[in-house]
Amino acid sequence: MRFASVLTTSIAVALAPAVGTAQEMDKAIFHFSQIEVDASRSPGATLSSWHGNGWIGTDYDRLWWSTEGDRLAGSFGETEVMLLYGHYARRFWDVVVGYRQEFEPIARGYLTFGVMGLAPYWFEVGLFGFVSDDGRPSLRFEAENDLFITQRLILQPFLELDALVVRDDDLGAGAGLRTLDLGLRTRYEIRRKFAPYIDLRWVRDGGDDETLPGEFDADGVRLGFGVRLIY
Repeated sequence: MRFASVLTTSIAVALAPAVGTAQEMDKAIFHFSQIEVDASRSPGATLSSWHGNGWIGTDYDRLWWSTEGDRLAGSFGETEVMLLYGHYARRFWDVVVGYRQEFEPIARGYLTFGVMGLAPYWFEVGLFGFVSDDGRPSLRFEAENDLFITQRLILQPFLELDALVVRDDDLGAGAGLRTLDLGLRTRYEIRRKFAPYIDLRWVRDGGDDETLPGEFDADGVRLGFGVRLIY
């Protein structure tokens, strides 16, 4: 998930010239949507993937959405959709609660709760807890940062980590790491709403059993090419 929009609207409130103006902005409805699509090469396979997220609401209450997934040779890998309600907790931070639906590698729903926002040194982070519909808890941590080389050329280190609190036989994984995605993306903003990118990432699957049907082994280094669209 990507949360740069939190910073934009929060700064707008902080810089409001008068109380009356700030109160009017508090009640205004804003929206933000972003989607990234790319193709990447992992050992022995070329994968296509997507990641979309966005929100609509005021500076204090928002409806957040996200979707992501992978596809290889006509088969889907890990694929999910998430819908969250977020409420302002403190400057640059929201608390969220909602629902996550996972379609692959197995169909399963999750009660979702967490916090997300802007950490020191301008790191955008998200920490989420999940409880599946069969009672299994899990965790996710996300972090990224934009490092401006020029006004248009940006380096973006990123990390996404999923962990299981207890063993999950359906996923073929024990307690601990489920997936780890660590990388560096370089994008060039031809316009802010249109930016091609190249990324280099290292992916690790913590499962200890054979690959599940509908899933593919994508461990190792990936080189990817894609485009980011904002609207």
